[in-house]
Amino acid sequence: MTVRLSTKLRDLLVNSGGFNGALGQGCIRIYSGSQPASADNAATGTLLGIVTSSSLALTMESQASQTITVAGAAGSINTVTVGTFNIIADGAVPFRTDAATTAADLCAAINRNGYYTATVSGAVVTIRPRAGAGATHNGYVVATTVTTLTATSGGNMAGGVNPVNGLTFDAPASGVLSKNPRQVWSFNGIAAGTAGWARFCGSAGDDGTTTSNLLPRLDGSVATSGGDFSLSNIVIAIGAPSTCDSFTWTQPAS
Repeated sequence: MTVRLSTKLRDLLVNSGGFNGALGQGCIRIYSGSQPASADNAATGTLLGIVTSSSLALTMESQASQTITVAGAAGSINTVTVGTFNIIADGAVPFRTDAATTAADLCAAINRNGYYTATVSGAVVTIRPRAGAGATHNGYVVATTVTTLTATSGGNMAGGVNPVNGLTFDAPASGVLSKNPRQVWSFNGIAAGTAGWARFCGSAGDDGTTTSNLLPRLDGSVATSGGDFSLSNIVIAIGAPSTCDSFTWTQPAS
């Protein structure tokens, strides 16, 4: 058994995303063969099935987003608000070197707060809510206050789509997070083969096939018992039903 966590999942676990925030409303993709050396790597083997809620069709989340473009040569970005919430709550971001460097500092400040995530390209910062927010942030006003610098918002948050039929967890207890007992985790085979490993993907736009260090993923072995993922049957036939009977994540006390 070899559980492998992607770079992004590890980042979320040590920030404020948490395991549920990273993988809740996602899906488990079942593959033949052996798992890749890193959960950041593209999937290997044949995709045999996708575990969803009661084998229903999965709609992956699209995260709402908006941009801020930084310009100028002095001053600071004092606040960035989404709705009424300041997402750089640890203080103003001062100008440093040039607009692109200042934008990178702004991106880092947003990511430190943990409630929103950001990426940067040149002097443009793209803001997104944490995975799982779906369409709820559509229409939220993105605004800034500055001194001398300009930090121009592209408008309101937009483009969010809710996940549908993703996997959910029960409330944690004593550091243990388990599958929601009221939800059936199952799939119908989409290819024939023997399940060898699985990839738990987050809710937002990950089909498992790309190499990326920006996607939360958990890889592990598959077996009817004793594997990292437990299936009712590992010999998969096209159209045949199978269930994932149990799943737990335990955070050790020490």
